[in-house]
Formats: sequence, structure tokens, C-alpha cells
Amino acid sequence: MLTPLSEGALMGELTQIIAKYGPHPELLLLIIFLFSLGKSVIVVSSVLPPASVTLLMGILAGKHALPAGHLWAAITLGAALGSLLSFHCGALLCRNKPMAWLPVRFHAPLRKAQLALQQKGMPLLFASRFLAVLRYTVPLVAGMLALPRKQVYLTTTLSAALWAVALLAVAHLLPSF
Repeated sequence: MLTPLSEGALMGELTQIIAKYGPHPELLLLIIFLFSLGKSVIVVSSVLPPASVTLLMGILAGKHALPAGHLWAAITLGAALGSLLSFHCGALLCRNKPMAWLPVRFHAPLRKAQLALQQKGMPLLFASRFLAVLRYTVPLVAGMLALPRKQVYLTTTLSAALWAVALLAVAHLLPSF
């Protein structure tokens, strides 16, 4: 986790990058995509500033230069790919012998979590997109528990698309800078 000082410095650096590339819509779109991707991957997300604030800054910087559909696509694709990357990382952790590498005391609780996620996992996976830490941990655990790939892909993509719509709606209400 970042300290407030380092997070503030990182946020200032990101603000400068957005301001620098704001006049170049294609680069700004790439930055938005990469940031959206990074905020959905377990290790990368820990070193980036808050997603909503930063993405809103990027959206506002490109609000008049980029079509809303392009912004939506960049955020949706980045967020969905990041979550799917976390899902597959979780699957790789448990590839050969699921849970064998964990201490025995965690096996029963993980089986219970697996059953709960298989029964109610897709709504949880969907909702996790909107909660910072869960955005990357729930897909990771879903991969570890081998939830059905097709359902995970669909749920992740739908939640990423709705998250992008929500961010664009908020940005529409805010003045450009």
C-alpha cells in the first residue's frame, strides 16, 4: 500500500502526464486503457493511485477531443482484460493440485468459499468491480477456485462495461479542465 505522501506524489505525476498528453487524444486513450487495465490487476493496482479519480481526470481531459464511445471502449476493455488476467493468475496458482500448496487449515474454508462462489459467485464478481480492493481480489479467487470460465468472462465484461458507463456519467456532470 502506498503512503499518503507517495500516493500524492504519484497522483501529481499522473496529473502531469494527463495534461501533457491531453492534446494528443490517441495517447490519452492509451493511458486511460492502461490505467483501467492496471487497476484490475492484483500487483499493479497496489502502486497506482485511486482508479475513479484518475480515470475521471483522464476522461475530463479528453472529453471534447475523444468520442464517448472510444472512452467507454478503452475503460471497458482495460478493466475486463485486467480482471481476466487476475482470474487466470488465480487459476495458475492452483493449476496442478488445487489448494495443495496451502496449509491444511485453509482447505475446509476454501471449499466452503468455493461452494458459495459457485452458487452466488457471479453477482459477487459483478459487484466487486465497484469496490476498490475487491476489483482484483475476487477475480483472483474465482480463478483459484476454478469458477466456470465462460460465466466469469461474461460477468467481468458486463461489470466493466457498466463501470465505464458510470464513470462517463459522472464525468459528464463535471466541468472539463
